[in-house]
Amino acid sequence: MAVNMMETQAKILKVENARGRISIEADIPALGQYPTRFIRWAGSGNAPAEGTEVLATMEPTTRQSRFLKDGTFTGEAISGEEMPWQVNWEMTASKALGGGNGASTGDTGGAAKASRSGAARGPNGAVWVDANLRHRVDAMSVNDREAVRLAIAFGATEGSNVFKDVDEVLEQATTIAGWLNTRFEVRMGGESGSSLVTQAQSLGAVVTEVQDAPEAPEIKNEAELRTWVEGQGWSRDDVRDIIRTAGYESATEYLAAGGHTAQGLASLLRERLS
Repeated sequence: MAVNMMETQAKILKVENARGRISIEADIPALGQYPTRFIRWAGSGNAPAEGTEVLATMEPTTRQSRFLKDGTFTGEAISGEEMPWQVNWEMTASKALGGGNGASTGDTGGAAKASRSGAARGPNGAVWVDANLRHRVDAMSVNDREAVRLAIAFGATEGSNVFKDVDEVLEQATTIAGWLNTRFEVRMGGESGSSLVTQAQSLGAVVTEVQDAPEAPEIKNEAELRTWVEGQGWSRDDVRDIIRTAGYESATEYLAAGGHTAQGLASLLRERLS
C-alpha cells in the first residue's frame, strides 16, 4: 500500500493552534485503525472545525522519525514503499460532507496542487476503506513488523551480525510473516470458511466496526499467567504455537529469558488469540 496524495473521508477530533502552526487530530480510516495525530493544516483559510466530517485532501510529507530511529528506513524522503502510518501527513484542503456548514474549510477549488513531498498523486476520487479491510491491513502490518523483530531476535540468539546479514534477516522475516498472516486469515475468514466472521458474512452480515480486545489484567508471575490462560478457553496447541513463534518451547523458558515478563506474555497471547 504505497502512500499517495489522496482525497478521503476524515472526522476532525481535535484542532490545536500552537505558535501559528495548526495541528489536527482526525479519524481517517484510509490511514489506519487509530486516529492520526499531528496533521499539519496546510490549506488556505481556516482549518476544519472539531467534530465535523470532511472530504480531506491529504499529502504525505516525510517519514516519521521513530521509523528512522528503529532502522526501518534511512532518510526522511518518501519513496512510496511506506505504509500510511509510517509517514507524517498534512491536510491541504477540506470540504464538509453531508451538506453541513460546521467546518471552516480551506480553498478546494481550482486545479490539483502539485505534491510538495514528491509523493505520487493517488487515483482520482475519494478513498473509502471499510472496517473489515482496515482491520486486515493493520493486523498484517503488525505481523510484518513482529516478523522482523523475531528474525532479528533469532539472529542475535544464533550469534550472527543482523546488521551485516540484513538480507538473511528479511528472508527469515518473510517466512515468519507469511505464517502469522496465514493464521490471521484463518481466524478472520478461513480457507475452510468456518470462522464466525465468515459464517456471519455468508448470512448477510456486514462488518461495520472493529474493536480491540480487552487488555490482559495485571499478571505478576507464571502461576497467575497459567490461571488466566486457562480461563480464556484457548487450546493448548494454539498457546504453544504462539510461544514457539516467539522462539521458545514453553512459557517457563520464555519467562526465563531476560526482559520477558508474565504480563508481556499475557499481552502477546491476548493479541494473537483473542
